[in-house]
Amino acid sequence: IHPCPCSEKSIGSEPNTHFQSMGKGGSASGTTAVERLGPLAATIPLDAKDVTKRSIRESIPPHLFKRSYVKSLGHVALDLCWVAGTWVAALMALRVLPGFCAPLVWCAYWLYQGINCTALWVLAHECGHGGFTDSRLVNDIVGWLLHSSLLTPYFSWAITHAKHHHYTNHMTNGETWVPSTASPDKASVKFAKSAAGTWRRIVVVALLGWYTYLLTNATGAKQNAGQSHFSPSARALFKPKDANLVRASNLGMLLMGGVLAWCVSVWGASAVCFNYLVPQTVCNFFLCAITFMQHTHEAVPHFDAEKWTWLRGALSTIDRSMGPHVDWRLHHIVDSHVVHHIFSEMPFYGAKEATPYVRKHLGVYYKSHFGTAVGGSEFLGYWKDFYECMHKAVVVGPGEDGFLWFR
Repeated sequence: IHPCPCSEKSIGSEPNTHFQSMGKGGSASGTTAVERLGPLAATIPLDAKDVTKRSIRESIPPHLFKRSYVKSLGHVALDLCWVAGTWVAALMALRVLPGFCAPLVWCAYWLYQGINCTALWVLAHECGHGGFTDSRLVNDIVGWLLHSSLLTPYFSWAITHAKHHHYTNHMTNGETWVPSTASPDKASVKFAKSAAGTWRRIVVVALLGWYTYLLTNATGAKQNAGQSHFSPSARALFKPKDANLVRASNLGMLLMGGVLAWCVSVWGASAVCFNYLVPQTVCNFFLCAITFMQHTHEAVPHFDAEKWTWLRGALSTIDRSMGPHVDWRLHHIVDSHVVHHIFSEMPFYGAKEATPYVRKHLGVYYKSHFGTAVGGSEFLGYWKDFYECMHKAVVVGPGEDGFLWFR
């Protein structure tokens, strides 16, 4: 029997400045980094014995690792209903509301349908991890169909995403959002940290970030720069045995491109753009932003090969919140990501329920940043934090404990 150590409310309502110093993690308040940057800077020691992957797993009720075909496929069906319902609601609103309301209707549709697309994308991501069902075949069929429909190369991305999980916050082998080590006095860095530079960075990420990463491995490890997720011969990303999986991913993209071309021939380019491409672009932006925020904070370090361990990387993950509704719509990928990074094969509905147990067990080594709100909205607060992180988290350099800190 595993009594729940804390209520859901206590997790979701934790102020962003508060950090619970309890559990086996002990206290790291005496370290310079924690004193300077706050509790998120607490980093697990290399010789930690009380907190291991095994001990974390043992702190979680076993039933939370069990995958259910009914639950998982039910979430796919529900998400498809949300997509259809949002589309129909927008069309009805355009018909019954005055014409001057059309821009507002379209903007609302693009945002919410982008959230719906992201929810489906997250389920396909679960398939790639093996956390969707117990069947690899079912996982790959569902994941390939969903990701292909959202113009994502399913197998290719799943392969490199596994590397991201293995080398989180590793400066030389990290797969995504590996920060620069340039001097903070460099002119380009100073511009990047200015308001204009921050907004330019956000716009580029929003419009081009996802496919720039897929095509050139931008933001990944330097030695893998220029490697494409669409090339079976990209040796820095794939092994020779992966070639047919990369081709299958490309086939899915081509088939979806054919579907879109047919839709353009029937309904016109503007209809396809308004109904599909804009929400899909919003989805892509969400993917880039969420991944960035899950592992980036000015108080969370990166590590070179000597200081990095798998557990240190995994525990560099940060739970955040987009507000209760959006967190629920996105299958809690934002607010239960610490658990997901440690046990990526756990079903998403188990990860949320497991978070209080893991939080208690990790103590000071559990990282979260909750409570930021703008006008009472945690969703807007999340994007405020996103701006702040894009503004401040640009380059890293050596600092306390031999880690690399944002500066």
